[in-house]
Amino acid sequence: MKWLNKLTKTPKIVPKTKSKLSTVSSYLSEERIIFFPAGPSKRQVIGSLITALDLKDPSAAIKAVLAREEMGSTIISPGLALPHARLDGLSRIEAAIGICPTGVTDPHDGGTAIRVYVLFLGPADNMKEHLAFLSNVSSLFQKKGFIEKLSKLASPPGVLHAIQQVEKSN
Repeated sequence: MKWLNKLTKTPKIVPKTKSKLSTVSSYLSEERIIFFPAGPSKRQVIGSLITALDLKDPSAAIKAVLAREEMGSTIISPGLALPHARLDGLSRIEAAIGICPTGVTDPHDGGTAIRVYVLFLGPADNMKEHLAFLSNVSSLFQKKGFIEKLSKLASPPGVLHAIQQVEKSN
C-alpha cells in the first residue's frame, strides 16, 4: 500500500525564486563611473573606462574592445552603448560607466549620440556570466527616461544610487 500512497500523494509545489544573478551595481564603484565633458571621441571614452578598471594589461583590453567595436557597436537603446569583449585572465566581469551629457557621435554608429557607455569585460571562458551581465544591463535600461536621468546627474555616488534604485524596483 505504500506504493499506492506514493502514487496518489500530491507533489509539493516549491515556489520559484528569482535567481541570484549579480546586479549591475555589484560590479561598479564610484571610481568606475566617469563623466566626460563635451567632445570626447569613442576611443577616448573606451580608453578612460578601461583605465578605471585597473587591469593587469589594459592595452590588451583596449585592443579587444576596439576589435569587437569594429565588428559593430552594441547599441541597445538610443543613447546607450555597451562596448565589451571577453579576455583571458579575468575571473569575473569588470565594468565601468561613462556619461557624456552632450553625447558622443561616431559615424560608424550611424550618427547616434551616445550619452551613456556601459563598458564591460568578461572572462574568455565564461560566456554565461558575460551574457547574464548583458541581460542585466538591458533590463536596467528598460526604465523609460533612465538614460536621460543618468545624463543629468553630476556625481558618481548619484549615478550608483540611481542604478541601485532601479535594480530594487525590477
